[in-house]
Amino acid sequence: MSQEKLLDLMKYAFHKTPTGGDEAFYKLLTFSKAYTNEQDGQLTSAIIDSQFNIFYGGKNVSMSGIGYVASYPEFRGKSYVSDLMLEILKDNYKQGTVFSYLAPFSYSFYRKFGYEYVFNQKTYEIPFQYFPRGLKGSGKVARHNFKEALPQINKIHKLVGENGSVNRTQDQWSYYFEYKSKPNFAVYYENDLPVGYIIYEFSSNNFVIRELTFLTDEAKDALYFFVSSHASAFESVKYKASEKEIIEWEMSEPSQARISLNPYMMARIVNMEEFMKTSPIIKGRVEIVDEQLPENNGIYGIGDGEIRKLSIGKFTQEMLKQENVILREYF
Repeated sequence: MSQEKLLDLMKYAFHKTPTGGDEAFYKLLTFSKAYTNEQDGQLTSAIIDSQFNIFYGGKNVSMSGIGYVASYPEFRGKSYVSDLMLEILKDNYKQGTVFSYLAPFSYSFYRKFGYEYVFNQKTYEIPFQYFPRGLKGSGKVARHNFKEALPQINKIHKLVGENGSVNRTQDQWSYYFEYKSKPNFAVYYENDLPVGYIIYEFSSNNFVIRELTFLTDEAKDALYFFVSSHASAFESVKYKASEKEIIEWEMSEPSQARISLNPYMMARIVNMEEFMKTSPIIKGRVEIVDEQLPENNGIYGIGDGEIRKLSIGKFTQEMLKQENVILREYF
């Protein structure tokens, strides 16, 4: 299937050009696989399976990211997408993929494939005068273009390495921040070492934080100070953050912030054998039921107590909650 026909389907199904344009979509395909269905030589449906790694249990483990689920309207309701989902799961199981993530258009639809709701998204809208002022710090903030910033922000991102978050490759950094969007970058240095960064953009009267990541409290305060220095040009700060962020604790008037916590992404364990190699601590004994990948069925854990019976989705949800997983990346 040609990339051009695949792109035509995406434009038709989503009523718009993919964010970043044609070249961004083609860049996505450099680390992704397109699963397609054709009838009589015509493309009917497609799903993009992007291959990532995530930080989990102190390890770098594989994750399949499902996106661009699309069909032409005359072919909907014919199970073509369902068939492709099962094909993707089976292929990823054979490859030893540990997890799969997706942002659902319907939670009930993807539960049929073993996914369960795991991640929340916390959204801030803060009038600029109430955003934490921060402190200038003893180091320095430097603005960079993407190529200058990449070595520094990649290093910081990996050092933070929170459970569940994506460990981006260079192609993935490039796709999200050079092709799909072109934001601004600033890095905070202490003793010439990068210890914090902010990725941000401007939208009308809003200063939009894409990512705010730091290794020290001084770096956090310095990056807050950097944001605050834009106060004369903008009315508010907007930020889609991980649910663990608590910026309101550092605001002078926290009631002035508009804060929402919304259900976001789903996840599932794809290969239980590979998942067990991440050294999870399973509380008690659990019988896993995986209707899509029966190879995962079995009893896991140790002990003599009652065996609990869980679907693969509910087991995934329970384990990731137990391990305090978060998602820092919102694309």
